[in-house]
Amino acid sequence: MDAAQVSRPLLQGIRVNWRVTPVRLAVSLSLLAIVARAIGIGMRPLWLDEAYSAWFSARDWHYLWSVVPTYEPHPPFYCSILKLWRTLFGGGAVALRSLSVLFGVATVPVIIACALEQERQEPTGHPNLRAAAAGFLAACSPMLVLLDQEARPYPLLIFAYAFATLGVIRLLGEFRAGAAGSWKSWLLVGTGTELALWAHDLGLLYAACVGCALLPGWLARQFARERLIRGAATAIAVALAYLPCLLMVLNRAGDWGTGWLSWKPVMLFQLVGLYTVSGEALTAGSIVAALAMLLLIKRALQSALGGPGWSSERALVLLWLGPPLLAAAISATLIPIFLPRTLGATLVPAYLALASALARSPSPRERTMLSAAIAITLIPTAVQVATRAPMEHWDEVGAYLQRHAGAGDEVWLYPNDSALPLAEAGPHRYAGIPGDYPAVGFKGPIRAGSPAVVSVTHEQAEAIATNPAYRSVPTIWLVTRQAGIFDPNNDMPQALSHTRRAGPKQQWGYITVQPYYAASTPKN
Repeated sequence: MDAAQVSRPLLQGIRVNWRVTPVRLAVSLSLLAIVARAIGIGMRPLWLDEAYSAWFSARDWHYLWSVVPTYEPHPPFYCSILKLWRTLFGGGAVALRSLSVLFGVATVPVIIACALEQERQEPTGHPNLRAAAAGFLAACSPMLVLLDQEARPYPLLIFAYAFATLGVIRLLGEFRAGAAGSWKSWLLVGTGTELALWAHDLGLLYAACVGCALLPGWLARQFARERLIRGAATAIAVALAYLPCLLMVLNRAGDWGTGWLSWKPVMLFQLVGLYTVSGEALTAGSIVAALAMLLLIKRALQSALGGPGWSSERALVLLWLGPPLLAAAISATLIPIFLPRTLGATLVPAYLALASALARSPSPRERTMLSAAIAITLIPTAVQVATRAPMEHWDEVGAYLQRHAGAGDEVWLYPNDSALPLAEAGPHRYAGIPGDYPAVGFKGPIRAGSPAVVSVTHEQAEAIATNPAYRSVPTIWLVTRQAGIFDPNNDMPQALSHTRRAGPKQQWGYITVQPYYAASTPKN
């Protein structure tokens, strides 16, 4: 018997199973999400907002929960999780960001579960395409890749909203069947909503939209007493658990509106980039993906708004567009809160709606072309975002000061919270203006929206610069950040120029370092 005769029955016995299953789809796309987020995660130093997370999570538990909420607008829940995380994996940039990666990757299978639940209730005939499209968008979304690479609470908020969205879709299906809604589905909604509330101070907008998305189905025909009881019990439990967080938020209400955010109606156009591809990531290739996604957005809205009754598709539109419209309304009438990155969680219902529109496309060729247009161009765009340049070059600023600042010199930081990312960049001694962070209790303009970051008036700047205690300092290195916001009249540089000789500026984006030499000190 020759080798060919032996190998033939062996080969005939091999069966390669290429069947796509939900589990395989979730595992594959989760791995893709890990790769997209791992690329370049350690290329950039922590920027200011991430440095806040690092600093807060390094405080002791009492300070984190009793003192930080007096001057920090966001709840301390995320930083508490980060504090536990860093005890296991350390406090470096990659370690801190890896928690966000974990939440971002965990969101992918939840979105796939949402898509499959939608397919069960409202079949398109293409369940794998629907689930794959939603999961792929979650894995390779440029905005989600950006947010998941930062040590900030947004990935937790996004994961929580995905969890709540899954519960909403399940409950609406159960309501249509005349049921009260299983406790498991109510638990999904309650847990996801509670996490969203504690993850970010704007979690209240998301919670309101979750409630509004459920309300028509909850009060629909086949009215059931048990449904009312379960819904009311869930709402009361969520409200009671949120009450301590609400008190923290209200405690900070005194300086709302003093931050750097502004509002103009034209800012709504930023939503186009949020739900397709942002301008910073647009290339010749990604424009194709953006156009395909705009087409699917149009179809998704037409399908949801044109159908009869209250369906999961209509609920998704409310979960998707409700938070940005609420944020815009509050910004226009009360205080500016509209910021695209805080609306990243709405990408969950948006991508589910786009995936539904893709699966409902009438012809196989059109489905193939749209899928290819998005997949082929979005992957390199995600890599481009993952390997982007640093937003703030604090490592270079720290290295420059290390090389040039002498032993007797002083480094002044204005605003004072610049010490947080500089401390992460390297060991230095800095003095904050008007006091080290957190400068709670100092009197002056609050332009950052926090009483811990206080600006100075013209008179205060002159008093600081002419303080006799600093006459013997050879060189004062003034580090300013976003001077147009925090020192719009250049009060601090002008005050120092009255008593010292200004040296050459060094600039890294909106970060500036300038030496001011004493009269008897030669320039470096």
